Amino acid sequence: MLVGAFWQVPEGVDFTGRWILESPSSASAETPRALTVRQSVATRTVRGEPMKPFFKDITIEREVGAGTHTETHQVGIGGGTICGVVSAGGTARAPDCGNEHHEVKWDANSLVFETGSYTGPRPETGVWTERREMWSLDSDGRLHVVITTRGSSDAPRTVALVYKRQ
Repeated sequence: MLVGAFWQVPEGVDFTGRWILESPSSASAETPRALTVRQSVATRTVRGEPMKPFFKDITIEREVGAGTHTETHQVGIGGGTICGVVSAGGTARAPDCGNEHHEVKWDANSLVFETGSYTGPRPETGVWTERREMWSLDSDGRLHVVITTRGSSDAPRTVALVYKRQ
């Protein structure tokens, strides 16, 4: 009797590791000088049955100045908050109410983080901001992070950063 086991490679790119900024000329004071990334792989359903592996979440430690900011995102999940109170005539908005949305998803071999907020009745209305961060690896294994920000009071801005695995 032959018993075998094999490991399936999860879909997506594995960004796990410590990354050091290689392109300081395009960096600002808020640009992380180093990133430490961990990705979790799911291999079983909630009932314990085997399934095709996938990267279920990503934890990023961003080293900026003297501090470190840690965030964890579920991959393939989007969400947000919508502010307002329901009345008999529909939804009424509170004066200082804001709506937010976020999503982390794969776009081919790039991982995309999208966030935004707005005070109007729908996205990109009232006072609003949008941020898109796209991660990809080049053929030399360097991490490219392209951050695009735009908003109701700011001109669109794109920053491209390159990190080398330590």
